[in-house]
Order: sequence, then C-alpha cells, then structure tokens
Amino acid sequence: MAFVNSVPLTSSLKCLSGHYRCRSTSRRIARSRSVVRMQTWSDPAVTKEYMDYLSGIDQREEKSDCQSTIVGLGRIGDFLRSQGDGTDLVILRGEQIPPDAPGPVYLCTRNDDLEDIIKNCPPEKKDDLVFLQNGMLERFLRKYDCSTNTRANLYFSVTKKGADPIDGITETDPEGLTTVCGKWEGAFAERLEKAGLTCKVLKERDFRRSQLEKLIWISVFNLLGAVHGKIPVGEVARMHVKEVTEMGVELATMIRFTLTVGMMPNIEKRLIAYGNCVKDFPTALKEFKWRNGFFYDYSMLAKRNGLPDPTPMHTGYLEDGKSMGLIDW
Repeated sequence: MAFVNSVPLTSSLKCLSGHYRCRSTSRRIARSRSVVRMQTWSDPAVTKEYMDYLSGIDQREEKSDCQSTIVGLGRIGDFLRSQGDGTDLVILRGEQIPPDAPGPVYLCTRNDDLEDIIKNCPPEKKDDLVFLQNGMLERFLRKYDCSTNTRANLYFSVTKKGADPIDGITETDPEGLTTVCGKWEGAFAERLEKAGLTCKVLKERDFRRSQLEKLIWISVFNLLGAVHGKIPVGEVARMHVKEVTEMGVELATMIRFTLTVGMMPNIEKRLIAYGNCVKDFPTALKEFKWRNGFFYDYSMLAKRNGLPDPTPMHTGYLEDGKSMGLIDW
C-alpha cells in the first residue's frame, strides 16, 4: 500500500491473533482527524528556518572535526574515538563533564542516562551536547532546553567494539541514510567521512523527518519481530512485508496529524530496504517509553477521551506482545 500525505484508505487491519479490526473508512478518518488536531504540536524551529531561508539568512557556522569530548565508550563511543586524532577526552559512566571539555560533547549513552548527564552538565558546555540516540527525544529535549542542540540520526551500525561499521546505504537510498543537524553538524559529518561513512547535513525540517522515520522503523520492526518469535530484522523484512507496510503507514499517518510532519512518499519501501541492510540485527521491545511508548501514549489518550485509537494495528500488536510476556508497561 503506497503512502501519500493522507490517511490510508484501509477498511481493516489484521492483528496477530487473526481477527480483523473493521471500521467505516470515511467516518473513522473524520473522527481521527478531530482527535489528533487537539494533540498537534508544531516545531517553531522549522518556521524560523523557513523564514531565514526566504530572507537569505544562514546563521550556522561551519565547524570542522576537532578535539572532542566523548561520553560513553560502548560501540559508538569507541568508534568515534578511533576516528579522532588521539586527543579526545573520554568521559565514562558516573564521571562529570568538566567546564573546559573540548569541542562537541558526543553523548554515546542509552536514552535513560541522558537526564543525569544534562542535569550535571556545566552551563558553558550545555550548548555543545550532541545527541546520538534513537527514539522520540523531542519532548525530553524541550524539557531541558536542548531542542536546538546538535542531533544525529545514525543509520550506520557497529556490531561490536572495534568492528568495522556498516553504512546505512540501501537500494532506495544509495547516498546513505545517516543525517545530522545543528551547531556541530560539520564536525560530526567530517569525522564519519574519515571512516568512509556517509552523512547528510540537513536543515531542521528534513532532519526531523529523518529522525521520525527512524522512530517508525525501530518501532515497527522490533514489535513485529518480537511477537513473531523474536526473529531477526531480515526475516521481518522478508516474511512480513504486508504487516510492515500497514503498520509503517499507520504510524506515519499518526505523526502527520499529531506533529504536523509529513513523511516522504514510499516510506514502506525505505523501511523494508533498511531492514534488508541490517538483516542480522535481533529484535526486542526495549527502551519502550522512547520508542513504541510514544505511539501507545497517544492511543491511551484517545481511549481516555472516548475517541478512536489513531494507531489500532500498533496497539493490537502491543497487546499481543504484553500477553506473551514480551513487554511490561
């Protein structure tokens, strides 16, 4: 089913248990739109960026790779350090970022570690924090006044510490999928290029699309893979194309009407293509509140207000996963 910037005209969505969730398309679309309009949040940075574009203003200062600070020395942190000149400052778990920490501060940690890092970050280095995490970070970054910080959307993967990275190049995106946006975008992109990896520097609007599409991919593939027996990503892409397509379009439609961000056409093809690119990755329902939990919260909000679920297929699979003991919320 191809995706356009409107609600998909699907009369029924099949959940894992085998039954169908039928609906009257026209009535459901109208009601769904009334639900999400009450929930819409539009990013003011995008509007400002567009006005600057019309005025010929580009306030970004180009920055090259330089001595940097790396927080966390897992697979990504170790990889970024290996591409530096040997002078990077490495901050391990529990250590504080010093006020005189050099360059960009690459946060190579789990999402749940970010709050403590930000709270303990010296004010003079807060603007230099670079967020590399997957998932829905927008609300969190607004809460801590970091929404304009540099963010990167990583599609390259490092299977283990010291391993060569696998670039996020697919048949639909031969120029690569990794993106970056913000103050230190040039420095980050240059460091990846040293390793032979692709990285696109994007403006706010297109970067946001990129990050939200990765959120959809993570949520869809991990949920479907988990409920189908914890199968790897490649098997989901090969054996469950219809489910990936329907759920991916469903989540993209929800994002369009809740965050006023329209995904690019043919999202289902890109989801499958990237699944084939990282086919050996395992699937699991982890970091729930940062991933599938974002969509589930909207479903529960609609339910509490007596309104239709904007993502019924996603909710149905989550409920199946819960009954299988795969997730605890």
